[in-house]
Amino acid sequence: MIISRTPFRISFFGGGTDFPGYFTQHGGSVISVTIDKYCYLSVHHLTKFFKHNYRASYSRTESVMKPEEFEHPLIRESLLYAGIREGVEISHVADLPGQTGLGSSSAFTVGLMNSLCAFIKKRITPEWLARAAIEIERNRVKDAGGWQDQYAAAYGGFNRINFQTDREVTVQTVGIAPEALFELEASLMLFYLGSECSAENILREQISRTGENFDRLSRMRQIVDHAEDILQNGKHLDEFGKLLHETWLQKKELSSGISNPVIDEAYDAARGAGAIGGKLLGAGGRGFLCLYAPTAKHAAVREKLKDLKEVSFRFSEEGSQIIFNSDE
Repeated sequence: MIISRTPFRISFFGGGTDFPGYFTQHGGSVISVTIDKYCYLSVHHLTKFFKHNYRASYSRTESVMKPEEFEHPLIRESLLYAGIREGVEISHVADLPGQTGLGSSSAFTVGLMNSLCAFIKKRITPEWLARAAIEIERNRVKDAGGWQDQYAAAYGGFNRINFQTDREVTVQTVGIAPEALFELEASLMLFYLGSECSAENILREQISRTGENFDRLSRMRQIVDHAEDILQNGKHLDEFGKLLHETWLQKKELSSGISNPVIDEAYDAARGAGAIGGKLLGAGGRGFLCLYAPTAKHAAVREKLKDLKEVSFRFSEEGSQIIFNSDE
């Protein structure tokens, strides 16, 4: 049996510039961090005693004879990409719900590919894992979206991820002093807004509007540089919170479904209680609201958002890992 553990991520800045329609023309950059909330994928050899050759358990259970028969597109295409032709059983569990803006789909694909490669004893790198997940999600399954989540899940840590016009990608650890990193972690709050649903339509609209959103995306890319400067040069972290607010205002204009009255009301209430900035994570419309607030203001923010579920978290330095590997 093989078990992988793959982190979810918080994307702070630059989301949207990681879409090929933008970065192949202008280059793109994001700043993100992985957190101590994970998805777990196990792969186990399925013997000939069963009536089926493959079984997968996630929110439902599928039993099939051939990988091509799986309805779950990421499982089907991952098995085909890895060339798995012997019986396996796949199981998935996670610390938080999927389709909520934390990069869960890419964490799933990266974690599954990591487990499958360990199962067939194929040596891989984080770069290979990220590229394989992009191929599966964006080209084979044709899910809309960018490239940042696959790299965040594969590499882990607090990174600036750069996307070049020639489709090359570099992952650079953000050089932030340990005490500043601790302060930033302590200042962030995460609230669950609910609504586990696909953001596919929002993403497709955003992709179709890449041309008209050029100025906003360019500004969002510039904000990445400003944020990195704040983190690396010991500037007051409240400036980080102000940039989160600006990037949220820019992001809301990229597509009509990114925000809604419920999200706006929660965000405005948090700001009124002392949060300096924040943003909805992921493509929009649902999921998790990330806020930056001085710790002295946290109690007031919690009171204003008491009807929402708060999730405590820590930053995580590790990308996708094999945490159990047994031939038994």
